Amino acid sequence: LVIGNSSYAEAPLANPVNDAKLMSETLRGLGFDVIERVDADLKTIQLAIFELQDRLFEAGKDAVGLFYYAGHGVQVGGQNYLIPLNSNIKKEREVAIGALSTGFVLDQLEVTGNRMNFIILDACRNNPLTRSFRSASRGLARMDAPRGSLIAYSTGPGEVAADGTGVNSPYTLALTEAMR
Repeated sequence: LVIGNSSYAEAPLANPVNDAKLMSETLRGLGFDVIERVDADLKTIQLAIFELQDRLFEAGKDAVGLFYYAGHGVQVGGQNYLIPLNSNIKKEREVAIGALSTGFVLDQLEVTGNRMNFIILDACRNNPLTRSFRSASRGLARMDAPRGSLIAYSTGPGEVAADGTGVNSPYTLALTEAMR
């Protein structure tokens, strides 16, 4: 599952949709069956995760799951959240219902019972909501991956990644080159 969100009403990003398209193209070239969503709201992302989960169940224990997200992400209370389009989050307390918890993503992949999952987060850009958040931290928090899962960030925990000046983020560009 590849998701790229760029067209935020506040704090739009130049690269995530381009990054998602590049990642999808790269994964298809490597033989992956790809679900792609761009500029997606919360319900669209959740339904796409369920579609990925269904495909992993169908593919069996030897399947490899992959979740890639490019867009805004925030850390609140030590938990990471991915910001969908049209979230309209005004206060920190609204994040839990207006954004996608990375724990939810991990849980949905883990229950499939497949042997390997990759979670790739190119979402460590500046938090566009920090002015209204009291405890929000810079970057994303470190997460412990369940057995058989690898979590890859575009930068270190608590750090903010550069969006880059080109068509793609430096992280996704380098990652897709290495994958090929």
